[in-house]
Amino acid sequence: MPLIQLDKQNISSHYELHGNQKNKTLVLINGLTRDHTAWKRILPFLIEEYCVLVFDNRGVGQTKDAGKAFTVETMADDTIALIEALQLQKPYIVGHSLGGAIAQTIAYKYSDKIQKIALCNTFIKINKEAMHAFENTLAIHQSGASQSEIVDSLIPWVFSKSFVTPEVRAMIHKLSNENPYPQSSTDYQRQLKALNEFDSGKWVSSIRLPSLVIGSEEDITATPQESEELASKITGARLTLIPGAHACYTEQPIKLAETLKSFFQ
Repeated sequence: MPLIQLDKQNISSHYELHGNQKNKTLVLINGLTRDHTAWKRILPFLIEEYCVLVFDNRGVGQTKDAGKAFTVETMADDTIALIEALQLQKPYIVGHSLGGAIAQTIAYKYSDKIQKIALCNTFIKINKEAMHAFENTLAIHQSGASQSEIVDSLIPWVFSKSFVTPEVRAMIHKLSNENPYPQSSTDYQRQLKALNEFDSGKWVSSIRLPSLVIGSEEDITATPQESEELASKITGARLTLIPGAHACYTEQPIKLAETLKSFFQ
C-alpha cells in the first residue's frame, strides 16, 4: 500500500493491511532494525481471524521522516496517528522487543484508543549485555561492513543456537542482502538511541489494560526473568513462556499465533 502522511508527526508511514478488514484489527509493532516483513511467517496464522496491520517504524524500511532524533514515545505517537488515520476502532496491540516498549507506552498514554496489549520478548529497560551487543553492531555498521556481517553480529542475540543451521544462516544472509530498503547506520543509531533511553519503571504499574506478556525460554535479549518482572508490574497481566529465543515470530510462529489468539479471544 502507499505511504500515508501523518501530518502531526511530520512522517510518511508505510503500512499494509492483511485479511478481512471487517474483522477485529491486530496491530503488530516491530523491534529494532526490523521492518513490516518481520511478521511474514506468522501472518498466515492470524489473517483468517483478524485484519492485521503491519508497518515500518521511523528509521527503517519505507517510512520517511525528517531524520531527527526521536524517542519511544515519538514512535508510540506515530502508531496511534496511523491507527487514527486508518480509522481503526480500538485495535489489539502486539509489540515485539522495541515494539513492546512502544506498546507499553501506548497502553500508558493512549489506553482509551486500544483494547488489549500483548508484549513479546520485551522489558522495562533493556539489559546492559544486550545494549552493549547492539552498540557493537552499530560500530560494525558504521565501519562499512556488509549486510551479512551486520546480521551475523545480531544472530546470537536473536535466534537460538539450534535454530540457526547453516541453511538458515544462508537464508538470513540472502534475505538481508536482497532487502531493497536496508537500514542505514544513521537510522540504526537513531532507533538504538530511542531503545537505550527507554525505561518504563516509573509508570508501567499504572497500566490497567488487559495485558499478556510473552517471553521465550532461551531469550538473552529480553530474558525470561525480565518477562516475569514486567508481568508482575502490570495489574492482572498474564505471563506465558514459549520455546525458542528472541525472534519468537520467526522461530515459533504457530505457537505465538495460538498464544495471541487465545488471549485476544
